[in-house]
Amino acid sequence: MNDPDMDEFLASCEVPGVVAMGINATDTLYEGAFGMANTATGESLTLDTPHALFSMTKPITSFAIMQLMEQGKVDLHEPVNRHIDFAPDLLVDVNLEKKTWRAQQPAREITIHDLLTNTAGLGYAFCNPILNAFLPESNRTRFGLVHQPGEAWTYSTGTQVLGEVIQAVTGNSLETTLTDMIFSPLGMANTSYEPRSDQARAHRRGDNGWEPQDLFPRMEIGDAGLIAPAGDYARFLRCLLNDGAPLLKPDTFTAMIRNQIGELFITEQPACQPGFALAFPTGDGVDKFGYGFQIHLQPPAGMRSPGSYSWCGVANTYFWGDPVKKVGGIVLMQVLPLYEPVCLQTLNGFEARFYDML
Repeated sequence: MNDPDMDEFLASCEVPGVVAMGINATDTLYEGAFGMANTATGESLTLDTPHALFSMTKPITSFAIMQLMEQGKVDLHEPVNRHIDFAPDLLVDVNLEKKTWRAQQPAREITIHDLLTNTAGLGYAFCNPILNAFLPESNRTRFGLVHQPGEAWTYSTGTQVLGEVIQAVTGNSLETTLTDMIFSPLGMANTSYEPRSDQARAHRRGDNGWEPQDLFPRMEIGDAGLIAPAGDYARFLRCLLNDGAPLLKPDTFTAMIRNQIGELFITEQPACQPGFALAFPTGDGVDKFGYGFQIHLQPPAGMRSPGSYSWCGVANTYFWGDPVKKVGGIVLMQVLPLYEPVCLQTLNGFEARFYDML
């Protein structure tokens, strides 16, 4: 289904290309593809063009962990060390100017719950000043913790570690497991970790406008790496809109989109590497986090409902699910850095117009 006003808006957005879909639990309410997959070749973007999802991989990995929990193969509150060797030290007496720190044992072991909720004390160098100061050593999941487990919400490599847990528990590769547990049952036939010649290229602003970048290498990890067209991700989102059916029990899915960080809040992560990501996410000091999703408590009027869940990818790929109105949206771009203002304008403009269509 198309809408002329939505088509006109998306076609006018100042991004190299954008694919947008609005769905409910059974049907596609809107879909459109505009612009180019590669500005150097002029290749047109289509609904079937694969996109690098980056951190939109995380909710899929988290969903697989919840499936394993239902099967009795993992316990969310057990130490990760029961499955893999993972016991990073706590960083204390940190001196960013001298680039020194001292190792200390954390107060307790990291649990699967900590990893699902971004409260383990792990981080990413591109959005954490401590880890950024200790590059390249800190660009590893086995580097130290920036805070005690459970002490704060810090966007992190936790889902990458969960990918390792999935492999240890199942005895299979991550891609094989995700295919068997999620992609094949949902009909996501074009989702994989394999880069493709026809996928949309990431673009950066250059002296001559949008400039395409080289494809990222294959990354078979839990927190990034999946490549898929919008229609495949819509199949996953439709499963979420159906409360996890047919792959999860409703109560398990409800736990995923419920506040799982207690009195903590989402906090804005700084732009330590602004060529990769600007400060993100919105919802600082207000929103919560579930098992793999940001939970929006006070979204703008006329947009997604309070209690909606979402996440994004660093190349400005976005999705959300609205459990109140039972609709969701997917907006895929391939632009760096994350939260490039024109990309946020595209996302917000699509969302507002989509809800006007309902």
